[in-house]
Amino acid sequence: MFTSDAWVGSRYARSNVGKEICEIILEDKEFWSNCIVVVKISEPLVRMLRLVDNEEKPSMGYLYEAIDKAKETIKKNFNNRLSHYMPYVNVIDARLDKQLYSPLPAAGCFLNPGIYFKPSFNKQTTVMRGLLNTLTTLIPDEDKQDLISSQLEEYKKATGTFGMSLAIRQREKLTPVAWWDQFGTDAPELQKFAIRVLSQCTSATGCERNWSAFDFIHSKRRNKLEHERLNALVFVRYNLKLRERGKEAMDPLSLDNIDILADWVAEEPTLLDKDDYDVDWAAIDESLPNQILDDTDSIVYDEEDVPQVPLENESEQLWTGVGGVTGYGIPPDEDPYNYVQDH
Repeated sequence: MFTSDAWVGSRYARSNVGKEICEIILEDKEFWSNCIVVVKISEPLVRMLRLVDNEEKPSMGYLYEAIDKAKETIKKNFNNRLSHYMPYVNVIDARLDKQLYSPLPAAGCFLNPGIYFKPSFNKQTTVMRGLLNTLTTLIPDEDKQDLISSQLEEYKKATGTFGMSLAIRQREKLTPVAWWDQFGTDAPELQKFAIRVLSQCTSATGCERNWSAFDFIHSKRRNKLEHERLNALVFVRYNLKLRERGKEAMDPLSLDNIDILADWVAEEPTLLDKDDYDVDWAAIDESLPNQILDDTDSIVYDEEDVPQVPLENESEQLWTGVGGVTGYGIPPDEDPYNYVQDH
Protein backbone atom coordinates (compact mmCIF):
# COMPACT_ATOMS: atom_id res chain seq x y z
CA MET A 1 0.00 0.00 0.00
CA PHE A 2 2.67 2.53 1.01
CA THR A 3 4.66 1.96 -2.19
CA SER A 4 1.69 2.33 -4.55
CA ASP A 5 1.06 5.30 -6.83
CA ALA A 6 -2.37 5.71 -5.23
CA TRP A 7 -0.79 6.33 -1.82
CA VAL A 8 2.02 8.57 -3.09
CA GLY A 9 -0.47 10.77 -4.91
CA SER A 10 -2.95 10.99 -2.04
CA ARG A 11 -3.29 13.80 0.48
CA TYR A 12 -2.62 11.33 3.29
CA ALA A 13 0.95 10.79 2.09
CA ARG A 14 1.66 14.52 2.36
CA SER A 15 0.43 14.85 5.95
CA ASN A 16 2.84 14.67 8.90
CA VAL A 17 1.09 11.62 10.29
CA GLY A 18 1.22 9.90 6.90
CA LYS A 19 4.94 10.57 6.56
CA GLU A 20 5.60 9.27 10.08
CA ILE A 21 3.63 6.09 9.51
CA CYS A 22 5.21 5.52 6.11
CA GLU A 23 8.67 5.86 7.65
CA ILE A 24 7.82 3.27 10.30
CA ILE A 25 6.38 0.85 7.76
CA LEU A 26 9.22 1.07 5.27
CA GLU A 27 12.32 1.71 7.39
CA ASP A 28 11.81 0.55 10.98
CA LYS A 29 12.82 -3.13 11.01
CA GLU A 30 12.31 -3.33 14.79
CA PHE A 31 8.63 -2.49 14.25
CA TRP A 32 8.21 -5.50 11.95
CA SER A 33 10.16 -7.75 14.30
CA ASN A 34 7.71 -6.84 17.03
CA CYS A 35 4.81 -7.46 14.63
CA ILE A 36 6.12 -10.97 14.08
CA VAL A 37 6.12 -11.50 17.86
CA VAL A 38 2.53 -10.24 18.07
CA VAL A 39 1.40 -12.62 15.32
CA LYS A 40 3.16 -15.57 16.96
CA ILE A 41 1.24 -14.92 20.17
CA SER A 42 -2.13 -13.80 18.87
CA GLU A 43 -2.86 -16.20 16.02
CA PRO A 44 -3.20 -19.34 18.21
CA LEU A 45 -5.39 -17.39 20.64
CA VAL A 46 -7.62 -16.04 17.86
CA ARG A 47 -8.08 -19.59 16.57
CA MET A 48 -9.19 -20.65 20.04
CA LEU A 49 -11.59 -17.69 20.32
CA ARG A 50 -12.97 -18.54 16.88
CA LEU A 51 -13.81 -21.98 18.22
CA VAL A 52 -15.53 -20.52 21.30
CA ASP A 53 -17.59 -18.19 19.10
CA ASN A 54 -18.85 -21.09 17.00
CA GLU A 55 -22.63 -21.41 17.04
CA GLU A 56 -23.13 -24.06 14.40
CA LYS A 57 -21.23 -26.89 16.07
CA PRO A 58 -21.07 -27.90 19.76
CA SER A 59 -17.58 -27.03 21.01
CA MET A 60 -17.57 -27.72 24.78
CA GLY A 61 -15.83 -31.05 24.20
CA TYR A 62 -13.00 -29.34 22.29
CA LEU A 63 -12.36 -26.20 24.35
CA TYR A 64 -9.86 -27.63 26.86
CA GLU A 65 -7.75 -29.17 24.11
CA ALA A 66 -7.97 -25.96 22.08
CA ILE A 67 -6.56 -23.91 24.98
CA ASP A 68 -3.76 -26.42 25.46
CA LYS A 69 -3.00 -26.44 21.72
CA ALA A 70 -2.88 -22.63 21.67
CA LYS A 71 -0.24 -22.54 24.41
CA GLU A 72 1.79 -25.32 22.79
CA THR A 73 1.70 -23.49 19.45
CA ILE A 74 2.96 -20.29 21.11
CA LYS A 75 5.86 -22.26 22.58
CA LYS A 76 6.73 -23.74 19.19
CA ASN A 77 6.50 -20.30 17.55
CA PHE A 78 9.27 -19.15 19.90
CA ASN A 79 11.37 -22.27 19.21
CA ASN A 80 10.59 -23.57 22.73
CA ARG A 81 12.82 -20.89 24.27
CA LEU A 82 11.58 -20.53 27.85
CA SER A 83 12.64 -16.90 28.28
CA HIS A 84 10.79 -15.91 25.09
CA TYR A 85 7.40 -17.56 25.49
CA MET A 86 6.98 -17.80 29.28
CA PRO A 87 5.91 -14.16 29.91
CA TYR A 88 2.95 -14.59 27.56
CA VAL A 89 1.99 -18.09 28.76
CA ASN A 90 2.00 -16.78 32.35
CA VAL A 91 -0.47 -14.04 31.41
CA ILE A 92 -2.73 -16.58 29.68
CA ASP A 93 -2.63 -18.97 32.66
CA ALA A 94 -3.27 -16.17 35.16
CA ARG A 95 -6.32 -14.99 33.20
CA LEU A 96 -7.65 -18.53 32.83
CA ASP A 97 -7.09 -19.51 36.47
CA LYS A 98 -8.39 -16.32 38.12
CA GLN A 99 -11.17 -15.20 35.78
CA LEU A 100 -12.17 -17.91 33.34
CA TYR A 101 -11.57 -21.19 35.16
CA SER A 102 -14.37 -23.75 35.00
CA PRO A 103 -14.15 -27.54 35.29
CA LEU A 104 -16.69 -27.88 32.45
CA PRO A 105 -14.15 -27.71 29.56
CA ALA A 106 -12.01 -30.37 31.27
CA ALA A 107 -15.08 -32.57 31.77
CA GLY A 108 -16.03 -32.03 28.13
CA CYS A 109 -12.55 -33.06 27.05
CA PHE A 110 -12.75 -36.24 29.14
CA LEU A 111 -16.13 -37.13 27.63
CA ASN A 112 -15.02 -36.39 24.05
CA PRO A 113 -13.88 -39.81 22.76
CA GLY A 114 -12.19 -38.26 19.74
CA ILE A 115 -9.69 -36.55 22.05
CA TYR A 116 -9.59 -38.69 25.19
CA PHE A 117 -8.66 -41.94 23.40
CA LYS A 118 -5.99 -40.41 21.18
CA PRO A 119 -2.60 -42.07 21.86
CA SER A 120 -0.98 -38.61 21.96
CA PHE A 121 -3.37 -37.27 24.62
CA ASN A 122 -1.59 -37.19 28.00
CA LYS A 123 -3.87 -35.06 30.19
CA GLN A 124 -6.12 -37.85 31.47
CA THR A 125 -5.42 -37.11 35.14
CA THR A 126 -6.09 -33.36 34.81
CA VAL A 127 -9.34 -33.73 32.88
CA MET A 128 -10.50 -36.45 35.29
CA ARG A 129 -10.23 -33.92 38.12
CA GLY A 130 -12.40 -31.49 36.17
CA LEU A 131 -14.90 -34.26 35.44
CA LEU A 132 -15.29 -35.12 39.13
CA ASN A 133 -15.77 -31.46 40.06
CA THR A 134 -18.43 -31.12 37.37
CA LEU A 135 -20.13 -34.35 38.46
CA THR A 136 -20.46 -33.27 42.10
CA THR A 137 -21.72 -29.83 41.02
CA LEU A 138 -24.32 -30.87 38.43
CA ILE A 139 -25.50 -34.06 40.18
CA PRO A 140 -26.24 -33.32 43.86
CA ASP A 141 -27.74 -36.79 44.46
CA GLU A 142 -24.98 -38.94 45.97
CA ASP A 143 -26.54 -42.22 44.80
CA LYS A 144 -26.52 -40.99 41.19
CA GLN A 145 -22.94 -39.80 41.64
CA ASP A 146 -21.89 -43.29 42.73
CA LEU A 147 -23.74 -44.90 39.83
CA ILE A 148 -22.16 -42.59 37.25
CA SER A 149 -18.74 -43.08 38.86
CA SER A 150 -19.04 -46.85 38.51
CA GLN A 151 -20.03 -46.49 34.84
CA LEU A 152 -16.99 -44.31 34.13
CA GLU A 153 -14.76 -47.40 34.28
CA GLU A 154 -16.60 -48.90 31.30
CA TYR A 155 -15.92 -45.75 29.31
CA LYS A 156 -12.25 -45.47 30.30
CA LYS A 157 -11.57 -49.14 29.52
CA ALA A 158 -13.76 -49.04 26.37
CA THR A 159 -15.80 -52.09 27.28
CA GLY A 160 -19.34 -53.02 26.20
CA THR A 161 -20.79 -50.80 23.48
CA PHE A 162 -17.92 -48.32 24.10
CA GLY A 163 -15.48 -50.92 22.75
CA MET A 164 -17.38 -51.93 19.62
CA SER A 165 -15.34 -51.58 16.45
CA LEU A 166 -18.04 -49.28 15.08
CA ALA A 167 -17.86 -47.06 18.19
CA ILE A 168 -14.06 -46.87 17.90
CA ARG A 169 -14.23 -45.89 14.22
CA GLN A 170 -16.85 -43.23 14.91
CA ARG A 171 -14.97 -41.48 17.76
CA GLU A 172 -13.67 -38.74 15.49
CA LYS A 173 -16.33 -38.93 12.78
CA LEU A 174 -19.34 -38.08 14.97
CA THR A 175 -19.86 -35.11 17.26
CA PRO A 176 -19.39 -36.10 20.93
CA VAL A 177 -23.12 -35.69 21.63
CA ALA A 178 -24.09 -37.92 18.68
CA TRP A 179 -21.48 -40.50 19.71
CA TRP A 180 -22.83 -40.75 23.25
CA ASP A 181 -26.38 -40.90 21.96
CA GLN A 182 -25.52 -43.93 19.83
CA PHE A 183 -23.00 -45.84 21.94
CA GLY A 184 -23.72 -44.88 25.55
CA THR A 185 -26.73 -47.15 26.01
CA ASP A 186 -24.90 -49.55 28.35
CA ALA A 187 -24.35 -46.66 30.80
CA PRO A 188 -27.62 -44.69 30.67
CA GLU A 189 -26.89 -42.42 33.66
CA LEU A 190 -23.41 -41.58 32.38
CA GLN A 191 -24.86 -41.13 28.90
CA LYS A 192 -27.38 -38.55 30.12
CA PHE A 193 -24.69 -36.73 32.13
CA ALA A 194 -22.25 -36.69 29.18
CA ILE A 195 -24.83 -35.31 26.77
CA ARG A 196 -25.73 -32.62 29.30
CA VAL A 197 -22.09 -31.54 29.68
CA LEU A 198 -21.24 -31.67 25.99
CA SER A 199 -24.35 -29.67 25.07
CA GLN A 200 -23.33 -26.65 27.17
CA CYS A 201 -22.81 -23.41 25.25
CA THR A 202 -19.41 -21.78 24.86
CA SER A 203 -20.72 -18.73 22.98
CA ALA A 204 -22.72 -15.85 24.44
CA THR A 205 -24.46 -15.24 21.12
CA GLY A 206 -27.35 -17.51 22.01
CA CYS A 207 -27.93 -15.63 25.26
CA GLU A 208 -27.79 -12.31 23.44
CA ARG A 209 -30.38 -13.57 20.98
CA ASN A 210 -32.72 -14.19 23.92
CA TRP A 211 -32.91 -10.44 24.48
CA SER A 212 -34.97 -10.03 21.32
CA ALA A 213 -37.19 -12.88 22.47
CA PHE A 214 -37.76 -11.11 25.78
CA ASP A 215 -38.60 -7.89 23.91
CA PHE A 216 -41.06 -9.73 21.68
CA ILE A 217 -42.84 -11.49 24.54
CA HIS A 218 -42.73 -8.65 27.06
CA SER A 219 -44.71 -6.19 24.92
CA LYS A 220 -47.23 -3.62 26.14
CA ARG A 221 -50.00 -6.18 25.80
CA ARG A 222 -48.12 -8.80 27.83
CA ASN A 223 -46.16 -6.67 30.31
CA LYS A 224 -48.06 -8.10 33.32
CA LEU A 225 -46.79 -11.63 32.86
CA GLU A 226 -45.33 -13.24 35.95
CA HIS A 227 -41.55 -13.52 35.96
CA GLU A 228 -41.57 -17.34 35.88
CA ARG A 229 -44.11 -17.40 33.05
CA LEU A 230 -42.00 -14.96 31.03
CA ASN A 231 -38.85 -17.04 31.49
CA ALA A 232 -40.75 -20.21 30.56
CA LEU A 233 -42.00 -18.68 27.31
CA VAL A 234 -38.50 -17.55 26.31
CA PHE A 235 -37.11 -20.98 27.26
CA VAL A 236 -39.65 -22.76 25.05
CA ARG A 237 -39.14 -20.35 22.15
CA TYR A 238 -35.35 -20.65 22.18
CA ASN A 239 -35.33 -24.44 22.55
CA LEU A 240 -37.76 -24.81 19.65
CA LYS A 241 -35.17 -23.01 17.53
CA LEU A 242 -32.43 -25.31 18.86
CA ARG A 243 -34.51 -28.38 18.01
CA GLU A 244 -35.08 -27.16 14.46
CA ARG A 245 -31.39 -26.48 14.02
CA GLY A 246 -30.50 -29.82 15.61
CA LYS A 247 -32.29 -31.71 12.84
CA GLU A 248 -29.43 -30.83 10.50
CA ALA A 249 -26.46 -33.20 10.53
CA MET A 250 -23.37 -31.67 12.14
CA ASP A 251 -19.76 -32.63 11.56
CA PRO A 252 -17.26 -32.85 14.41
CA LEU A 253 -14.83 -29.99 14.84
CA SER A 254 -11.23 -30.06 13.69
CA LEU A 255 -8.85 -28.16 15.98
CA ASP A 256 -6.25 -28.12 13.22
CA ASN A 257 -8.52 -26.48 10.64
CA ILE A 258 -10.21 -23.51 12.29
CA ASP A 259 -10.62 -20.62 9.86
CA ILE A 260 -9.76 -17.56 11.94
CA LEU A 261 -11.19 -15.18 9.35
CA ALA A 262 -14.51 -16.85 8.52
CA ASP A 263 -17.44 -14.56 9.41
CA TRP A 264 -15.12 -12.17 11.26
CA VAL A 265 -13.67 -10.14 8.40
CA ALA A 266 -16.62 -9.14 6.27
CA GLU A 267 -16.19 -5.44 5.56
CA GLU A 268 -14.19 -3.83 2.78
CA PRO A 269 -11.19 -1.73 3.89
CA THR A 270 -11.89 1.99 3.89
CA LEU A 271 -8.42 3.43 4.42
CA LEU A 272 -8.76 5.46 1.23
CA ASP A 273 -11.79 7.23 -0.13
CA LYS A 274 -12.89 5.07 -3.08
CA ASP A 275 -14.78 7.96 -4.64
CA ASP A 276 -11.52 9.84 -5.15
CA TYR A 277 -9.17 6.96 -5.90
CA ASP A 278 -9.80 3.91 -8.01
CA VAL A 279 -7.45 1.56 -6.17
CA ASP A 280 -6.68 -1.91 -7.45
CA TRP A 281 -4.94 -3.42 -4.43
CA ALA A 282 -4.27 -6.67 -6.26
CA ALA A 283 -1.90 -4.82 -8.61
CA ILE A 284 0.24 -3.30 -5.87
CA ASP A 285 3.82 -4.54 -5.89
CA GLU A 286 5.08 -6.41 -2.87
CA SER A 287 6.52 -3.91 -0.46
CA LEU A 288 9.41 -4.09 1.96
CA PRO A 289 7.28 -5.01 5.01
CA ASN A 290 6.01 -8.18 3.31
CA GLN A 291 9.56 -9.17 2.45
CA ILE A 292 10.58 -8.77 6.08
CA LEU A 293 7.56 -10.72 7.36
CA ASP A 294 8.24 -13.62 5.00
CA ASP A 295 11.89 -13.77 5.96
CA THR A 296 11.41 -14.87 9.55
CA ASP A 297 14.73 -16.73 9.46
CA SER A 298 16.52 -13.38 9.52
CA ILE A 299 15.55 -12.98 13.18
CA VAL A 300 17.97 -15.12 15.15
CA TYR A 301 17.47 -15.80 18.84
CA ASP A 302 20.21 -16.96 21.14
CA GLU A 303 19.83 -18.37 24.63
CA GLU A 304 21.42 -15.24 26.07
CA ASP A 305 19.10 -12.89 24.17
CA VAL A 306 16.72 -10.64 26.06
CA PRO A 307 13.02 -11.49 25.33
CA GLN A 308 11.44 -9.54 22.47
CA VAL A 309 9.23 -7.59 24.88
CA PRO A 310 11.54 -7.18 27.92
CA LEU A 311 10.30 -6.24 31.37
CA GLU A 312 11.57 -3.16 33.17
CA ASN A 313 14.59 -4.88 34.70
CA GLU A 314 16.17 -8.29 34.95
CA SER A 315 14.90 -8.88 38.51
CA GLU A 316 11.31 -8.78 37.26
CA GLN A 317 11.86 -11.35 34.52
CA LEU A 318 12.67 -14.26 36.83
CA TRP A 319 10.49 -15.08 39.82
CA THR A 320 11.01 -17.76 42.45
CA GLY A 321 8.01 -19.53 43.91
CA VAL A 322 7.36 -22.06 46.68
CA GLY A 323 9.85 -24.92 46.77
CA GLY A 324 12.36 -23.05 44.63
CA VAL A 325 10.21 -23.22 41.49
CA THR A 326 11.21 -20.43 39.10
CA GLY A 327 9.68 -18.92 36.01
CA TYR A 328 9.78 -15.95 33.68
CA GLY A 329 7.32 -13.10 33.45
CA ILE A 330 4.46 -12.38 35.85
CA PRO A 331 4.65 -14.31 39.18
CA PRO A 332 1.77 -16.79 39.60
CA ASP A 333 0.39 -15.01 42.68
CA GLU A 334 0.14 -11.63 40.92
CA ASP A 335 -2.89 -10.33 39.05
CA PRO A 336 -1.64 -9.73 35.46
CA TYR A 337 -3.66 -6.56 34.94
CA ASN A 338 -2.47 -4.87 38.15
CA TYR A 339 1.09 -6.18 37.65
CA VAL A 340 1.40 -4.58 34.21
CA GLN A 341 -0.03 -1.28 35.48
CA ASP A 342 2.27 -1.21 38.51
CA HIS A 343 5.37 -1.98 36.46
